[in-house]
Parts: sequence; C-alpha cells; structure tokens
Amino acid sequence: MAEPLVEQILEKYRPLDWTDLHLWQRDIAVPGWHGFEPGRSVLAQLMAERFREGLQAAADPRADRINRVTDWNAKILDVVIIEPSRWWVGAHRAEASADRWPGGVFPMYEPPSMISRAYLKIAEAIQWSRLPFQAGDPVVEIGSSPGGACQYLLDTGMSVTGIDPAEMDPRIADHPQFEHLRARSLQVKRRFFSKFRWLVCDANVAPNYTLDTVEAIVTYPTSQIEGLILTMKLSEWGKAGEWESQVARIRGWGYSRVAARQLAFNRREYCIAAQR
Repeated sequence: MAEPLVEQILEKYRPLDWTDLHLWQRDIAVPGWHGFEPGRSVLAQLMAERFREGLQAAADPRADRINRVTDWNAKILDVVIIEPSRWWVGAHRAEASADRWPGGVFPMYEPPSMISRAYLKIAEAIQWSRLPFQAGDPVVEIGSSPGGACQYLLDTGMSVTGIDPAEMDPRIADHPQFEHLRARSLQVKRRFFSKFRWLVCDANVAPNYTLDTVEAIVTYPTSQIEGLILTMKLSEWGKAGEWESQVARIRGWGYSRVAARQLAFNRREYCIAAQR
C-alpha cells in the first residue's frame, strides 16, 4: 500500500512551491525502549528513497533535498507515516532549530561505546538551544554518573567536572579532561563553581529540587555561569504544566534567554536551556 501513496503525493504536491521534503515515521515506542530511538525507521528510509527516485525521474532538483538538515526559512513538505497505509501530509517553514530536522529529531546516531542515553539528550539539547558551547569550555554537570552527557562533552573537546556521589564509568573517570567530585552538589562550596561557563543537570530528582540547587549556585556572587541545560523530570505528565513558572523563575536569576522543549530523545521529562 505504501508505494502507490508515494506516487499520489508526488503527483499532487510536486508542482507546489516547497524546497525540501521531510519524511519520517511516527514513533512506535518510548525513546530508549528496547533500543528504539526516534528518527530511525527502515520503512521511512525506504519510502524516502522512492520519493528520491520519483523526483529524479522528473528531473526535479529537489531529489537531493530529502531528509536533510534544511536551510533557515526553507519551505518544507512534511510526509508522516502514521501506519503503512495511512500517511499525513503538511508543510512548515524552518524558523527554529528543530524545524530544520526531519520530524524534529536531531540527526545523530550513538557511538558504539555510548555509556548512556544522556549522550543523545545533551547532544540534542546543545543543537536545539544553539548555546555557544566551544571546545575548551569549562562545564560542570550535577548528577553526572555514569557519564553519558560527560562523554559527549568530552568528545567535543570540553573540560568537564562531574558532581555525583556515585561512581563514573572508567572511560570518563580516566579521561585527562575530566574531574570527578564524588559528593552531592550541596556539599560543594558555592565559590567552587566560579570557574565554569556552563552548568548541566540531568539529576533524577523533582524539578523544584533541581531549580533550588541550581539557583543557589548561579545567584552566588562569584558565579560566572553563562548558560544552563536542565532536565526536568516528571513524576506524572500533569507536572509538565509547570514549565512556564519554571522558565519565569530562571529569568529571575538574570538569564534573559530561556526556552523549554521536550526533546525527541527525552522520555517523561523535558529540557530547559538558558543563557545570560
């Protein structure tokens, strides 16, 4: 049933004014469940190839603009596979970071040696937020064990300090650009944080505890933390309604640019990114 849908969509929508085509399959499970991650579908890949062949047969230059990270402000034709015989078609403009990614999923695959899914989450968070992380930047992560987020930050050349009473994966603990404080963040003197540019927190605690902990750090007189990436864990989905008050609270700390989003690689949680 899928192949005729490709032909129908091409016939109806190829004459319209769009620059790129994004085709993806709706998530079939919660991210991380039995290895499932969003944005990876054999069916979607196969159908994208059929669209490419159809556009090539019509000598349409957009054949090379399928499921790529688009230019800003690109006009995108969206094709969503709900079921093999049920598809949705829509359109949008690439006006934000995630608008440029097929299905709103940051296009990356985990390395074979990935320590935990926190690797995927921090990678997506940095790309979505467009916070200007740079190689050599000093980063502190609260709740760093076993080291998935630290692994990505180290892989991209940053200098990382992890604060967690639990052990770190040996590959992180032995890295020359990593320092481990085996303690809870409340046990660390506030002035210790003055050397960091970025603070990351993906601790498995309630959002208010995360915000209380981070507020005590970034409002301390010696703090020079420019930006934050915080994961808000939800004990129940209804708690997601508190995001606006959380964003307002963070703005009150002096961070003028604050945004919240449930990332594609998030589960029952969402990300808040902030920059002074």
